[in-house]
Amino acid sequence: MFYPEQIIIEEPALQLPYTKKLVNKFKDVPTKVICEIKDTKKILFENFTGKKIFLITDYKGNLIKKCPGSRGVICCNYYVANIINGCPFACTYCILQDYINCGSVMICANIDRFFDELKKLQRDNFTLRVGTGELADSLAFDTYLDLSSELIPRLKDYPNVVLELKTKSACIENVLKYDAKEQVVLGWSLNPQELIDSDEKYSASLEERLKSAKKAVDAGFKTSFHFDPVILIHCWEQKYKDVVDKIFDFVPADMIAWISIGGLRFTPALKKIYRRDFPESRILSYGEFTMSEDGKYRYFRPIRFDMYKKMVGFIKNHGTDIPVYFCMESSRMWKDVMGSLPSGKKELGLTFNPYPAFKLEIENDA
Repeated sequence: MFYPEQIIIEEPALQLPYTKKLVNKFKDVPTKVICEIKDTKKILFENFTGKKIFLITDYKGNLIKKCPGSRGVICCNYYVANIINGCPFACTYCILQDYINCGSVMICANIDRFFDELKKLQRDNFTLRVGTGELADSLAFDTYLDLSSELIPRLKDYPNVVLELKTKSACIENVLKYDAKEQVVLGWSLNPQELIDSDEKYSASLEERLKSAKKAVDAGFKTSFHFDPVILIHCWEQKYKDVVDKIFDFVPADMIAWISIGGLRFTPALKKIYRRDFPESRILSYGEFTMSEDGKYRYFRPIRFDMYKKMVGFIKNHGTDIPVYFCMESSRMWKDVMGSLPSGKKELGLTFNPYPAFKLEIENDA
């Protein structure tokens, strides 16, 4: 479904090993060499919805950066690696529709730069958590791009690094080839099937995601799950409880590294995109929203409190030691729902179990 129709290569990237690997893999795909990325602007913007162009670059900026978080929220020192930019799925709520506004999938082929940056960031007695799922689904393209094979074998040289591969796909076969169980966590974003059908077009079904999680656990890998965003559809409590219960039908509690929860949030620009590109979506009709300090719309605070309290309860019914954290929420919300700030809670010392405790940064209250 996501096989490219054209490959564009930035000239400086031609001699990179990963570029050569991809060109050899896609011998049947028309290829064009350009001097630099700006030369592609017209063709990329004309093909916004197709996502059928692979743009291979020798990217000169930082490939790893600290998760940008948001003003007034708690950050947990998560780092994001943007080696691939672009996603084949069409999730109506996805912020990438605001951040990435062209039809190409950009592939940063200078993998050595990623490891050079990793070497500078890692340090003793500190677990560096890195994920590739900010500007792309970590595994949706892996069948074709095989990025996991470029990253996982070299992790052994960086013993304090944990790589999370977060996905809405079932594409984990490449990962399972490697004995990297102490350094790789396979994660899935989850929602009730009703929302997957209506608002996560082209992604794997809930059943397919959970079956993949079971395969990962059977191979010895830890898993993670992300309810982000939780969307307050009709009878949301029962529907999300059912999803939580299904997780534990497939995965033992002790094989879950962490679970995150975040409420639906969106920028004013993304709100316009919803209405323009997804007129059939009803997610904006599920509840009322208010503008937050960071410039994003969110459910009203009392509604979010109720949502978090119930979601945490659904999860903790299956084990009180299951690590749970909130994404993009204030210290005040943490206190109200959990009873204390993360830095003072035993279970957040376990959030990245079995890895060493991580350092939390608590920013200004929202």
